[in-house]
Amino acid sequence: MISPRPARGPDAGVLHALREQRARWMTDAGIRQWRPGEVGVGEVEAQVAAGEWHVLEAGDRLVAGLRLLWSDAVVWGDVPGDAAYVHGLVVDPAHAGAGIGAALLAWAAATAAGAGRSRLRLDCVESNPRLRRYYRDRGFTEVGRRVFDSGWDPVVLLEKGLGKGAAAS
Repeated sequence: MISPRPARGPDAGVLHALREQRARWMTDAGIRQWRPGEVGVGEVEAQVAAGEWHVLEAGDRLVAGLRLLWSDAVVWGDVPGDAAYVHGLVVDPAHAGAGIGAALLAWAAATAAGAGRSRLRLDCVESNPRLRRYYRDRGFTEVGRRVFDSGWDPVVLLEKGLGKGAAAS
């Protein structure tokens, strides 16, 4: 299994740059999900300082990261349950297709299960069928939909049970 580490202060700029790079790619590909400039580096710095980001390195280069949260009232509302939440999964395009995203999701599942959580949850923009399929292929089930008053695009809510053996899938 891979071993991400908690992000440190200097990682925030790299994470922000990776996210912006992927946001530009999505925009160029006609995918309405992340938009360039939507998240500022200050927001990523605050998330890193709060211990939300975990990163994976190859050699001395940060190649991927994700946020692992223990609650998510913004997207999931007051849904009961002992879940953990993944946000912001990003992989350097130079390492895309190498299974890093799937490995990070498996790590998040194992970490959540180790913390006594029974489910791992995430969301994805409703209009991205390719990403929805990616998550379903990794054991997530679509369990709902959320429309926001803020102008964000509607999202699909997905979760994966973390029963015995689930973290290894």
